[in-house]
Formats: sequence, C-alpha cells, structure tokens
Amino acid sequence: MKKKLLLIAFLFLQMLSWSQDYRYTANLFSASTIIPNVVYGAAPALNGPFYSSESSTSPQNLVMDIYKPTGDTFALRPAIIFAHSGGFFSGNRNVNDMTTFCDLLAKKGYVTATIDYRLGFSIVDNVPLRSARAVYRGIQDGRSAVRYLRANAALYGIDPNKIYFIGSSAGSFIALHSIYLDTPEVPSYASSTPDLGPLDSGSNLSFNGKPDAVVSMWGAVQSTSIITAENNTPVFLIHGEADTTVPFNTGSPFGYSSMPATDGSNPINTRLDVLGMINKETYFVPGQGHELYGTTNGTWTNGIGGNTYWPIIFNKIVQFLWKQHKPLADYSWTANSLSVNYSDTSTGSLAWWWDFGDGTYSNSQNPNHTYYTAGTYQVKLYVENNIKSWDEITKTVVVNSLSNNQQTVHNFSVVPNPTTNSIFVNWKSNFDLIQYQISDIAGKIISSSSLSNNANEIPMNNYSNGMYFLKISTEDSNQIIKIIKQ
Repeated sequence: MKKKLLLIAFLFLQMLSWSQDYRYTANLFSASTIIPNVVYGAAPALNGPFYSSESSTSPQNLVMDIYKPTGDTFALRPAIIFAHSGGFFSGNRNVNDMTTFCDLLAKKGYVTATIDYRLGFSIVDNVPLRSARAVYRGIQDGRSAVRYLRANAALYGIDPNKIYFIGSSAGSFIALHSIYLDTPEVPSYASSTPDLGPLDSGSNLSFNGKPDAVVSMWGAVQSTSIITAENNTPVFLIHGEADTTVPFNTGSPFGYSSMPATDGSNPINTRLDVLGMINKETYFVPGQGHELYGTTNGTWTNGIGGNTYWPIIFNKIVQFLWKQHKPLADYSWTANSLSVNYSDTSTGSLAWWWDFGDGTYSNSQNPNHTYYTAGTYQVKLYVENNIKSWDEITKTVVVNSLSNNQQTVHNFSVVPNPTTNSIFVNWKSNFDLIQYQISDIAGKIISSSSLSNNANEIPMNNYSNGMYFLKISTEDSNQIIKIIKQ
C-alpha cells in the first residue's frame, strides 16, 4: 500500500508540472500592490473655481497610481491605463470603477494604472470653445501617461509595445481621440490664445503617445471624419443605446445644445465598417443609458458594486485585451500504427505543452508519441509567447492498430514489473534481435538499443522512480509495455 501511495504521489507531481497558468484571463494572484502618487508628467492647469480665464493657469503634476500583481516576478507584462468619467469637470483616479478595474486586472497578470488628468472649463463663457479645449488638454495628458509607461517600462516590468487605454465617458473621449486624432487634424482652437501646444507635450517625447489598443465605454469623438484608413488601432466600443449623457448616435453631450455635437459609438462603428476595419468589437445594449454597469461618475450606484452588466462588460474586456497579445495555437498530426507525429503550426508561440490524452505529456515543439493502445484521444496543445500570453487547441486524434495483414502478435513479457533494478524481456518467437526504446511519462526517449535471447536484460538502476513505456519493435510489429520503477 505504501508503494502504491508513493506512485500515486509521483504521478500527481508529474501532472502539476504540466499545469498551465492562463495568465491574463485567470486570477493568478491573490492581491495587487499599489504604487501611489506616481508623477507621470506636468502641465499648466486652469485656475478655478470658475475657470473664467484660459490664461490663468498654474503648474500641475499629473499623477497616476500603478497596480502590480503581488508576488509576480515576470517582467514583460502588458499595461492598461484607465481614465475616469466626470465630463472634464469632476472625478479623480480613485473612483470605484477605475480602482476595481485596476485591482482585478492586476490579479490576472497585467500592470494597471488609474490616472488623474486636467479638469475644468468655463460653463458660462463660450462653452463650445472652452469644452473643446478641455477635451484637448485631457488628450494631451492621456498621451503623456502612455509615453511615461513606455519610457519606464523596465522599472515597472512592462512590455513597452503593449500599452492599452480604457476610458469611461470623458476618459473615453481621451482614449478615442488618442488613436484617431492625428497632428494634421488638430483643430485651430488648440492653438488659439493661449496656445495649448501639440498633441504630445511635456516629457518623454521620444516615445509614442498612441496606445496599442483602446476600450471606449460610452464615449465619442468630435467627428468621425478624423478616422482614416491609417487609424487601425484595435478598439472595443461599449455603449448603451439610450444614453442621453454621451449620445450613442450624434448629438451634444448632456443634451446641452451649447456644447459641440459629437459622434458616438454607433457612427464610429459605421465609419470603421466603411473603412474595412476588422480588429474591433462592439457591445451595444438597447434601452440602457450612461455608465450602464452601475456607476454614477465612477461611484457605485448601489454603494457595493456593479449591477448585472458589470461582470458581462468586465469579462468582455478581459477577452478583448487577451486577443490583442495572445499567440494562435494549432497543430497537425500523422499516425503510423500506434506512433503519431505531431507538428506544431502555431503562430507566435515560443513554448509548448502537449497533453496526448492518455495521461502522458511533452514540452517538445514537434513531438513523436507512441500510444499504448489504439483508440480515440483528445489531444490538447497549449502554447505561450514571450509575454506568457497563451492559447490552446484540442483535437480528436484517432490511433489505429496495424492493418489486418500486419497484425502479427508476439508474446513478449517483461519481468519483474514493477521493478527496482533491471527488467528482462522474454519472447518465444524466432527473433535473433529485437529493437527497443524506453520513454518517460512525458514522451522523452530515455534509452534505445537491441536485445537478443542471450542478452535480454535492460538495466534500470539509474532511472528515477515512476512510470515508463517500453516499445518493442520487430520487422512486423510494435508493442508497448508499461513499466513501473519503484
């Protein structure tokens, strides 16, 4: 009984060694660690409380809180920046939805950040101009945050080529314009007195301020005319079709006609379709309004968490972001009797884990595997790339015995089995020599040679305890025998 338990424990440990992480989709970490008050830039901010003069400004540090997976030692992770709602007049980086997103996605292996950006504009004097300039300042700050994380990627364990941006309401105006508004399209109001400067202003100007993918929750753009064929950044548009704060179609935010009309998610999606953009997703909800997952200006409406749309939206965002950086798993296979050659045809993979469906495994890219018996097996290939993003595929593999005119059965026997030292292979057929090979549970060939009736011993003294497979080959047959070393 004790030996049996030891064998079971060994096999269990072998199984654990082949487990997969499913980073970026599964909750790998129990907590996130916050690096607070990180200054990602500086810019002149309008002086309140009424923001009556665009020339009255004071220097403002632009601050973010960075969330990292607690205990994670990997140092090449995608990063996600979050920008809060509030109509460019209120809100901050610590509102409920932003901090919850940051915490939950950090637990899946991302580095996340929630940012403050410049707020304020006059609501009584030239509102169209003032509100448009407020949006432009927010765009500048959002791009500063992207540049900061690219510039400091090594410090925070980030892949500088995978910086994503997610915005809610006003934050989505920042996100969308960051990928669609190009320098030649910057409106003249940005350079009116005082001149707000170019899209990329401040520090880290040698780095790209455009995010690598965007999630827009109930956002809009000044006009879909700014979206051109070159603006092919992946985007996920989320919107309630009955939104009266930021129109789903075309209209003025808040229904306030003094504010410039904007194009919401529906015309944006139509424009992308016209341009043939395929790397996009939408989640449009009939009958639902602004911040449809259960917040008001980022604060939980019920005081405890999101409504029924919260997990739906969260999970859709998880899947969308994962698709931006995952490899694509695939393979082909050819069988010769019980022996199957597997060929990896994946895209973007650097590591491979095979589950052959019979309790054995391999981490070779193109393994050969011999099955113990004929049958139908569910064979899974799990792959990872350089940032530990993953994909997997399972196919049905049919393994047949030899054809009828090849099915010659020889009575090979192995003793002792289980063994503590050597095994002896015995047979009654008239063979001078037979060929053999021994593989471990992962399919790795440990040894191979030949045997004769006068030299039929295979030493296993130096083998670790566990399960092995002995393949005996003759000119007309192959036979697999399971061996236990204990």
